[in-house]
Amino acid sequence: MATPVLDLSRTFSRLGPRASTGIDRVERAYLEETIRRGGWALIRTPRGFLMFEPDRLPRLPDYLDRTDLDGADLASTIRAIASSRSSSLSIRKIMWRMPNGLAYINVGHTNINSQTFRAMMEMPDNRKIVMIHDTIPIDHPEYQTEASRAKFVERLTATINFANHIIVPSDEVRENIERRMVGTGHRVPVTVSPLGIDIGGRPATPAKGDKPYFVILGTIEPRKNHQLLLDIWDRMHRKMDESRIPELRIIGARGWKNPTVFDWLDHSPHVGRTVFELGSLPDKEMKAQLSGATGLLFPSHAEGFGLPPFEATALGVPSISAPLRTVELFLGDMPIYADPADMYQWFQAIRGLATEDLAQKAKRRTELLAYGLPTWEKHFDRVFELID
Repeated sequence: MATPVLDLSRTFSRLGPRASTGIDRVERAYLEETIRRGGWALIRTPRGFLMFEPDRLPRLPDYLDRTDLDGADLASTIRAIASSRSSSLSIRKIMWRMPNGLAYINVGHTNINSQTFRAMMEMPDNRKIVMIHDTIPIDHPEYQTEASRAKFVERLTATINFANHIIVPSDEVRENIERRMVGTGHRVPVTVSPLGIDIGGRPATPAKGDKPYFVILGTIEPRKNHQLLLDIWDRMHRKMDESRIPELRIIGARGWKNPTVFDWLDHSPHVGRTVFELGSLPDKEMKAQLSGATGLLFPSHAEGFGLPPFEATALGVPSISAPLRTVELFLGDMPIYADPADMYQWFQAIRGLATEDLAQKAKRRTELLAYGLPTWEKHFDRVFELID
């Protein structure tokens, strides 16, 4: 079996107190599995490269979980525990320490470039495995900045030109990538391996509210479709007494290309009364908010996988979701589906969940908690078969 060498450049670039994204959680799961398999890790930093050999890598998670240090202090501490460091941005300065027969694994959409791939190709019996989480920047450019789209095209091109295998979380992403490879002269094998769901059990003290509340998780950007929910809450205030209107709690940082939504959140009289922008929350606080919610709202226009409904299901919290292909495939009839183009359908679904009686809520929660979700064990079995 080849020795896994995991690229943790994304994790390093996001050190400090901030909410974890879906990709962050995936890279962390791969870190734990790489440690279990006696693997190595590589980090590209603004100063050069860090290498972690199997005797040092198990120390890394404890440092990543520290909350008493800011990003700069954490970076200095992690540099200090690395097995070796290079002050050069040329990876070749540090590669001589790597094992022969390595399998370079990159799941973070970071440090994917021809220079890194070419350097890996100099190692005997090398393999290069890259996870592409989605192709949204090129399939839905209206939701992206031009800079992010150009960066993604560069990464995908490098992956198609140099990788031995591409891992994707869904058939939809596989089809999109295979379509992009037509005419390139490259046919990289693409393996579908659904992401594992490992959010843990319900917290002992879920968040509470004076009345039912719903949450939406994710960066506030056009693809996530926050505008639909704000329009619904506007409608509620026109049609209903405020005492009967559930709360909307928005969890996530402000993103890009969303001036109308940002203006609403800055100036609407409903903010602080029935709508609350909580910003990015640490994972523990996010989990508490989600666990106590009447439901998760997921009106997203496009996803590669779409973790929030899966995580809500794991906690026994119902979801109202757009009919996204991956959500329908893996969650079946667990969510309540509503067309994101139909505001009234969403309004009815939200009102329905908010007015369920205790027996209905208990029955729904029991069914959700019993549902079989994708596991990391199956995911890694499929991925590591590629490097055995």
